[in-house]
Amino acid sequence: DAYLSKPFAPEELVAIVDNVIQRNGALGDVAAEMTTNNKKNAVNVDDLKRDLEEIKDLLLYKGGGGVGNGWVQQTNVFLSKDERQVLELLSQGLMTKEIASATHLSTRRIEQLLTQMFRKTGVKNRTELVRWAVTTGNIE
Repeated sequence: DAYLSKPFAPEELVAIVDNVIQRNGALGDVAAEMTTNNKKNAVNVDDLKRDLEEIKDLLLYKGGGGVGNGWVQQTNVFLSKDERQVLELLSQGLMTKEIASATHLSTRRIEQLLTQMFRKTGVKNRTELVRWAVTTGNIE
C-alpha cells in the first residue's frame, strides 16, 4: 500500500516493513478464506511474515538500506538521466570516447557530465566516482 520515492531514508522502508508485518496479523482470516476458496492462490500469512522479517534483517544488518551494517549508504545526490547513463558505462570500464559513442553524445559533453558528478558527489576522480556509485546503490 505504501509508495516510497527515491531517495528515501532507510528508516522509512523499515517502518513500512514493520507496518506490513503488524497488519498481516489481521489478514489471517482473509488468508484462511482464500485457502478454502482457492488453494492454488492461497496466502500463508506466517510465510509472508517470515519473508518480511528476513527482508528487514537484510536491510538493517546484512546489507542494503544504509542502516546498521548495511552495504548501501543513503545519499541526497540526484543524478540526471545522462549522468546515470554515463556512470553506468563508466562502471563497465569504458573510456570517454567509448561512452560518447555509446550515448551519441560528444566527448566534451561526457567530460562535462563527469565533472558535474565529481562536484555533486564530492569525489576527485573516476575511480572514486565508481566507488561512490557502488556504495550508494547507483550501480551494482
